[in-house]
Amino acid sequence: MTLNKQPDSLMKKKLIRFRFEFRLPKYVGKLTFLLLLVTVCGFGQTQKTIQGTVVSATDDIPLLGVNVIVKGTNIGTVTDFDGKYSIQASSSDVLQFSSVGFKAFETPVLEESIIDVSLGEDATQLNEVTITSIGYGTVERREITSAVASVDAEEFNRGNINDPSQLLQGKVAGLSIAKPGGDPNAGFNIRLRGLSTFGANSQPLTVIDGVVGGSLALIDPNDIKSIEVLKDASAAAIYGTRGASGVILVTTKKAVGVDAARIDYNTYLAVESVARFVPNSTPEQFVEAGGIDNGYKTDWLGLLTRTGISNVHNLAISNGTKNGNYRASINYRDVEGVGLGTGFEQLNARFNFEQRALNDKFILTLNGGITKRSAQFKPYEALRFAIIADPTAPVYNGGDPANGYWEPTTPEYHNPLGIANEVTDEGEFKTMLGNIRAKYNFTENFDFSAFYSLQYESDLRSQYFSSKTRFSTASGQNGRARKESEDRQNELFELTANYQKTFNGLKVSLLGGYSWQQLSFENFNAFNTNFITDDLLYNSLELGLGTATGSDAFAGMNSQKEESRLISFFGRAMFNYENKLFISGSFRREGSSKFGINEQWGDFYSISGGIDFAEMFEIPFSALKLRAGYGVTGNLPNENYESRTRLSRGSRSFFNNTRYLQGVNFTSNPNPNLKWEEKAETNIGLDFGFLNSRIYGSVDVYSRNTTDVLQSVSVPVPPNFFPNTLLNIGELKSNGLEIALNGAVVQKTDFSYDTGITFSTFNTELVSLDGDREQIFLGNLGAPGLNNILVIRVKEGEKIGDIMAPTFEGLDDQGRRIITDINGDGTINQEDDAVVAGNGLPDFELGWSNSFNYKNLDLNFTIRGAFGHSLVNINRAYYESPAASNNYNPVRTKYYLPELTQPESWNSYYVEKADFLKLDNITLGYNFEISKSSAIKSFRLYASGQNLFVISGYSGVDPEVRYTYGGSPLAPGVEDRNSYFRTKSISLGLNIGL
Repeated sequence: MTLNKQPDSLMKKKLIRFRFEFRLPKYVGKLTFLLLLVTVCGFGQTQKTIQGTVVSATDDIPLLGVNVIVKGTNIGTVTDFDGKYSIQASSSDVLQFSSVGFKAFETPVLEESIIDVSLGEDATQLNEVTITSIGYGTVERREITSAVASVDAEEFNRGNINDPSQLLQGKVAGLSIAKPGGDPNAGFNIRLRGLSTFGANSQPLTVIDGVVGGSLALIDPNDIKSIEVLKDASAAAIYGTRGASGVILVTTKKAVGVDAARIDYNTYLAVESVARFVPNSTPEQFVEAGGIDNGYKTDWLGLLTRTGISNVHNLAISNGTKNGNYRASINYRDVEGVGLGTGFEQLNARFNFEQRALNDKFILTLNGGITKRSAQFKPYEALRFAIIADPTAPVYNGGDPANGYWEPTTPEYHNPLGIANEVTDEGEFKTMLGNIRAKYNFTENFDFSAFYSLQYESDLRSQYFSSKTRFSTASGQNGRARKESEDRQNELFELTANYQKTFNGLKVSLLGGYSWQQLSFENFNAFNTNFITDDLLYNSLELGLGTATGSDAFAGMNSQKEESRLISFFGRAMFNYENKLFISGSFRREGSSKFGINEQWGDFYSISGGIDFAEMFEIPFSALKLRAGYGVTGNLPNENYESRTRLSRGSRSFFNNTRYLQGVNFTSNPNPNLKWEEKAETNIGLDFGFLNSRIYGSVDVYSRNTTDVLQSVSVPVPPNFFPNTLLNIGELKSNGLEIALNGAVVQKTDFSYDTGITFSTFNTELVSLDGDREQIFLGNLGAPGLNNILVIRVKEGEKIGDIMAPTFEGLDDQGRRIITDINGDGTINQEDDAVVAGNGLPDFELGWSNSFNYKNLDLNFTIRGAFGHSLVNINRAYYESPAASNNYNPVRTKYYLPELTQPESWNSYYVEKADFLKLDNITLGYNFEISKSSAIKSFRLYASGQNLFVISGYSGVDPEVRYTYGGSPLAPGVEDRNSYFRTKSISLGLNIGL
């Protein structure tokens, strides 16, 4: 028997008639007796094997992975590569056939043993799974001709996640997300396709529900529905001046369904601990190496760290009607860091509302959110000093807290517990965002929208150094207090018009728009010293008496206010011919107040196209689209008023017979020709899918060139006012390869397995620095002992991130280092004898995501790795020599050389390969079966682990890539001595739906 489930037009052509003939048996009595006997004995109907083939009704291609289920039971199977299946069923059973993208179908078994089925495509279902945001609108996935990655909530990383950036780690090819160490208050460093600039913002632009430049700090991870990443310039050009480093589009959750009132509550408890300490010497090893035994055994690392306990709560209420919907959520996070006295408490609320009127012609959307975070910080130096503190020394003088903290005689370090307890550092961070969009559909083909948003951020940082502290410059100041506030405002107004219509198979989509944006910034900070009591901390700056010399108590006071504006006109045109040929182009003309009067306006554009060979030819692919794109984007300087003459408070004042006038100094030179950085990028990609898209993915290769890079250049004074001027003078070029491969490996009734792999490689080369110099050196290792040693070389024609060091060959018989003397002058120095010892940027990165489902159980995990990069292990360079025991406790990694007789010295021995493979997260959950009559709609328990293991040969704190050092993106690959330890966590949670 063959059954066809197809669109009506196909049904008319292939409708098959069935004829069933029934004959009355001769021995009715005997048959009746036998049937009764079977019933009495409790036997069911005879099971038989049903076999068949499932094909697509459109092209008769066998379908892989179609679910075949005996209705009302847990018995099921899936079709194989040839579309074939085999299942046990009885004549009275009904078989159900279902697959993503096709209409579900069911049929009774009856007397048949062979049932072939053809499934028709479900266009509605296909559209639901392929809609993707591309900025200023959404399109079907198959229409995209640029490099765009999309990650839905179901694909996000899970577990103990406090930053939205973590959701994407390892999920998008070419997107690097790293945060060395586990400081809960530190942000993530995000790079898309490597480094695109060194003179402006190198982080991707974030757009949240249409708010350009929205703050991720405002969004709780639980409130995010999906994230799209515009990777190449042909996709990002619609955002003009801020698209050079890529664009991340965040869409928050909204109500789903009509009359579907729902309450969701999510919570988890996490326990976090240090995953790896920097190994140091035990008290016995310290004394054996020559250290003085003070008679104590102090575990400084144990005193400065703890088990961090965190709890998270999320409550969301949503509902929808045919005319509108709403969703409101509130989130609470209380996070303890493993470092003593670090962590934060955060409260976040969000509201999304949509109302339709006039037969859906008018749509009003309101979104709002507010976040308040109270954070506690401690100087990273406390953790560094805990590594090297004398393990035989007491915590307190004479072991008695009443005598105060013990302090070493060596000025290079201090009592680590004293730093942690005598320094108060707190922050209050508030973010508010509101936006409104009014859309009117004049016709089914044309609509017009007006959008307004206002984002406000307020940060307050308060510090107090106790009068007892011996740490930093606060030592001897009898208490030092500082307060700093910063307010930022982002105001955006946009008008857009959309037109879409199909002409004889050609779908035309047109967009036009206007954008006005104003960004403002205001800062104030003040400090004072010499307080009569520590009890008031930073709350009464006016009570300070100033420094010991009696200088002005508020000498450190300063304030500033800045603002900038952007005005843009933009448009986009997209053409789709019968889902076979695709062409897209965009243009944006943008003006910024940040630039010189001669160069305030810039033009940014893109063109891209694609051909889907799977739609044009009979080939065994569900998708095979070749695409190519070219685009030009721009970048803004980080500071305002760089094109103008700026002044600041000078060190002198002048008397004009009646009063003193404060003198001022020049801090910049005017440059009326200062303009945008410009990035031109070419991208060629291939999107593919086969076996009914059970396996799908993409391959992209790209090449880009960034010119007019903003760079501060030395200039003579006079004729200039200031010795440095910001010019458009640098140039970078880069290229790379990205591969994303996804597969529904197993799709059965009770078990499924889905996997996804991302692979990316990139290379960034400096073409031109500043016109005068061919190379510069960055990455000062710092004092004491290694100050002014610059270890990162930036050279024209070479890859960014080269680590330079003299070559270590071993030790001689007297325990002295043998270093290669390149120029043979008998002296080893960084300038003449250093060679490339490694590179701070990886050769390639990969991510591997996996999802298993067995009945009500689910298991998800993500493994992520970076390979080819090296790190400068400064802790080893400073503290690994046994001779260090005279001043501090030596570090004892696997590279420790007990026979070494010399103090610290810089060479290649302290450059380590830092390849790593991490289990970023793993989650095991169980969904309980809930009665349909229950008020509870869903109930899930889960356990999750973060960073449970790392495979790496690196001996430092964390093998994660360091994309900057000293604030410079041109100096990657240096692990700072002042680093927060890497952590791991285990969490238990539950999700309840009502």
